Amino acid sequence: MSRILVPVDFSAQSLQAVRFAVAYAADRHELTILHVIQSFPSRNVVNKLGKQNIEKFQLEEAKEDLQPMIAILEEAGTSYQLEIVFGIPHEEIAKHATADYRAVVMGTHGYGRMTGYLKQSVSYPTIHDSKIPVFLISEETNADAFPWSKVLITVDGSEPAMAALQTALQLSEGMDVTYTLLTVVTPPVAYTGMYGAGWEDTATLEGWGKETNRSYEEFLEAKQVPFESKVLIGDPATLIRETAKAEQAGLIVLGHHGLGGIAGTLVGSVTFKTIHRAQTPLLIVKS
Repeated sequence: MSRILVPVDFSAQSLQAVRFAVAYAADRHELTILHVIQSFPSRNVVNKLGKQNIEKFQLEEAKEDLQPMIAILEEAGTSYQLEIVFGIPHEEIAKHATADYRAVVMGTHGYGRMTGYLKQSVSYPTIHDSKIPVFLISEETNADAFPWSKVLITVDGSEPAMAALQTALQLSEGMDVTYTLLTVVTPPVAYTGMYGAGWEDTATLEGWGKETNRSYEEFLEAKQVPFESKVLIGDPATLIRETAKAEQAGLIVLGHHGLGGIAGTLVGSVTFKTIHRAQTPLLIVKS
């Protein structure tokens, strides 16, 4: 039985992440629920009360506050173990997110890139540091649609996109799933150099998109997997979210190029833009 890592805090987003993980795990995967307690900030309080006493109080509070999630797991009869550790959340998650786990499932607040950085978002550094696939679940997701039956896979001709496609198939083994390949072409007038010079009209851009889709189509055809292909022109993050909603996709899959929060902000990472306000579960894969 493989394992899924589910980092949690006490938020509504984490509750949804647990529901998603339970629906996906069924009787095939064991869950590790990981809660990280951050060190108490005031050294004066620590000196007066003692580190051990403070950690004892924090541990008792954490176990009490985690009860709603434990109730979901117990009611579903899902195999799980609970780990509560002290440290910095994204660092502890990275330590746990090894090849021993099939994927990470965690809640996201869906902050914009800069807001997420300023508010010390845990999901952004987790995406950057994790070597295994990461599912991001927002509070607004529809739990009745968990885990997924329709998958929207965004592709751009890169190795991370092919890795994302392959991972989506692997994580969907044993499930009745249909796939949609989506390439979004940004007009060079809006972002010079992405597809090179020489475009003349919309048909040219669509042709580039169809050419981009072809290698992924050939891969799915060889696997005899049902799919359809789409090419759209415009802003990738916006069209990805809109297409997922129109297609009633239960999962959006993106290949991630591994840029950190600041670098991703400066170059306009599609991953970070898609996370912002996304209501569909996301699967982020690095090659």
